[in-house]
Amino acid sequence: MDKYAHELQAGDSYEPLRFIVTPELNQQFLYAVEDFNPIFIEGRNGRPPLVHPVLLMHMSPRTRSPSYKQAPGMGSAFASDRSTYLAPGYVGDTFEVQWRIVQTYPKRDKIYQEYVAEIRNSRGRTVLRRELASTFFSQGKIKAVEEARP
Repeated sequence: MDKYAHELQAGDSYEPLRFIVTPELNQQFLYAVEDFNPIFIEGRNGRPPLVHPVLLMHMSPRTRSPSYKQAPGMGSAFASDRSTYLAPGYVGDTFEVQWRIVQTYPKRDKIYQEYVAEIRNSRGRTVLRRELASTFFSQGKIKAVEEARP
């Protein structure tokens, strides 16, 4: 993709990301959030351990896409997020994240962009769906505003 992130419009997509959740990767998140529930370590009912939900959220921001490019002098921040878990993710599985822009609009001298991130397991089932909005701003404008404050 030759466009910067803030130039994408409704219907545009970022390049997908594929990743495998190994036991070691899952355990790193378990230690980070101090969650040692056995369902994340041992599994249950003969199934592998569940992937910790924080790990899936961590892999879903658009900045994880191989095609994400931020323009020089631009900043970006989350404006809103609605996350819905639709199916369990299991350690050892391969996942793919896809991002699709649904709306872009200007507001208060900033560009807002709404997009959907979906993580699917190796069988194509959506595990996590996130509806997100981000804002883009010129870092020069922010600095000028800060310098003008008394």
